[in-house]
Amino acid sequence: MRIPSFHGEKHIITIAALGPDSGEMLTIGVYDALKSADRLLLRTGRHGVAERLTREGVAFETLDALYERTEDFDELCELAARAIIDRARQAEALVYAVSEPQSDATVRALADALPEGFALRALGGVTLSDAAACAVIPFGMNTENLRTVTALSTAEMRVQADCPQVITEIDNRYLASDVKLWLSDLFDDETTVYFLQNAAEPGAAAQPIALCELDRQAHYDHRTAVLVPKVGVFERRRASYEDFVQVIARLRAPGGCPWDRAQTHHTLRQYMIEEACEAADAMDGDDEMKMADELGDVLLQVVLNSCIGAEHRAFTDRDVTSMAAHKMITRHEHVFGKAKAESAQAVVSVWESAKKKERGEQTALERVLDVPLSLPALMRGQKIVRREAGAKGQTLDGAAMLARVAELAGQTDGDRAAQEARLGEMLECLCAAAEAQGLDAETALRGQTRKRVEHLRAEDEKTL
Repeated sequence: MRIPSFHGEKHIITIAALGPDSGEMLTIGVYDALKSADRLLLRTGRHGVAERLTREGVAFETLDALYERTEDFDELCELAARAIIDRARQAEALVYAVSEPQSDATVRALADALPEGFALRALGGVTLSDAAACAVIPFGMNTENLRTVTALSTAEMRVQADCPQVITEIDNRYLASDVKLWLSDLFDDETTVYFLQNAAEPGAAAQPIALCELDRQAHYDHRTAVLVPKVGVFERRRASYEDFVQVIARLRAPGGCPWDRAQTHHTLRQYMIEEACEAADAMDGDDEMKMADELGDVLLQVVLNSCIGAEHRAFTDRDVTSMAAHKMITRHEHVFGKAKAESAQAVVSVWESAKKKERGEQTALERVLDVPLSLPALMRGQKIVRREAGAKGQTLDGAAMLARVAELAGQTDGDRAAQEARLGEMLECLCAAAEAQGLDAETALRGQTRKRVEHLRAEDEKTL
């Protein structure tokens, strides 16, 4: 079979999928291409197909020698790309054969390095995940929408449980242990998974085992895989964010919870404040499990409001997460852009600059009107002082503020309304003084209140 030429290209490189290592799963198209290639190059001769081609007298070369020239994988891929291109210059049509082109790093490197006058075409084939999916058919497992993950890539990916997945290339016990820990993020130790010692063999048998036994098997090599079935969120003890969204959607759906279905943004407002305060208390108490519990309650409010927003076609949880992510990217120009910030104070400057870009020039009034009314009064007071000073380019004088507090404290005349107004001004001056000194008035008062409570507790214990 002659590989067809691409219009305008002098050198055609065909990437051919060899499939799993057995060499018994070649497609007819790939087999014909291998046998009729002007020049045939295999990534490695350590593949079942190489043995078959040798028996049939088909000439081929390999890149095996490159593996001895470097231990750096990225450099290896670059060397491979150059070697493939050099050989393609000497052939009318070169066939480069790898197990799975769609996941092969040398193929990606080749595509990036391809010069003018060259073109790539690809012939697909059977994958290791295809073989693994077939191996579990006798168990009645549904592998529709199967997700494929290589064992080495698990550290960079989040576990999914709402679709079946196969983890391939578990070539040693340590890697098997890493995969087990990765899966344990969502799956229980006793979850049944299907171990394939040699998924590359046609008709490979799958062995059902408990997840906790994944790193206790007798043998592992590059053909070892494990297939994990889909397990619904209502059947698991652990859940992802996506699972949580699904739970809330079920509560809001017809036939769900009457209380949850009755809620609106307005009725949930009080709970958002309460849960945020309870989370803050957990942070103050340094109880991390309590903190996780209370943060879950805050997340509940976020997701429940997002679900209501989606029902009204106003916004979804994706809008919420997208807005938050975009805000973090644009306001961290020192991380994602070209700005420089070597200190926490410099970061504040970058943050404020980004906010100014987003909102444009704002008057002092516009800036203070953005401060939430629901904030604790002391916290809100300091934030308003900060924003007014920033908008007007003023520097706060802490000493002058404290002097004004002393002056007001010496005044006792007037009715209740006048006295209350004086107290309000004194508190505002204290907020300004705190801001001038880089302190947080809310935290300071909380700390002092905590000391008073502890003092009272000590007194109470003495009387027992």
